[in-house]
Amino acid sequence: MMVDDAHSSGVLGRNGRGTIDHFGLHGRVHVQVGTLSKAVGVLGGYVCGSRDLIEFLYHRARPFLFSTSHPPAVAAACIAAFDVLEQEPERIERLWDNTRYFKQGLGSAGFNTGIGETPITPVIVGEAKTAHELSRELFNEGVLATGIGFPTVPKGKARVRTIVSATHTRAELDRALEVFARVGKKMGLVA
Repeated sequence: MMVDDAHSSGVLGRNGRGTIDHFGLHGRVHVQVGTLSKAVGVLGGYVCGSRDLIEFLYHRARPFLFSTSHPPAVAAACIAAFDVLEQEPERIERLWDNTRYFKQGLGSAGFNTGIGETPITPVIVGEAKTAHELSRELFNEGVLATGIGFPTVPKGKARVRTIVSATHTRAELDRALEVFARVGKKMGLVA
């Protein structure tokens, strides 16, 4: 069993330990992979598994063979981020409060946010051209939401990807929601 924690490292589970902790799957997952560039806020990724797997990857994984280790500053930043997750669990609580608030606001405005369970919230608009236009219009109004289309998502399921953080204020979230509503109406995406 392998779990890809790209969207849950630093977010789900106790102190952001990920999907395995969130669902109580300890001892049932053989490989856990994840990112250090989303919630952790640094760069790179990780693979957790048996010693044999890690040794195999050291010698056979192409990305590992043709790259170098992170510089000490990156490793230190990752450790510092993990320390924050361990010592300040209230940040994750604020993240989830902000996420629920923002998703509810987008839904109330008439946007389709899908059924995701992480702070990465899609606004599904259909065609890639529409998603990229929405992204551009939002950016022009000061809101960053990246357009995503095929082949990253299925045809007809293009979207802009939003994510809130623990440090966003209600005023910032309200402003972003107001911009979404205004741009969405202008583009005919919501009534």
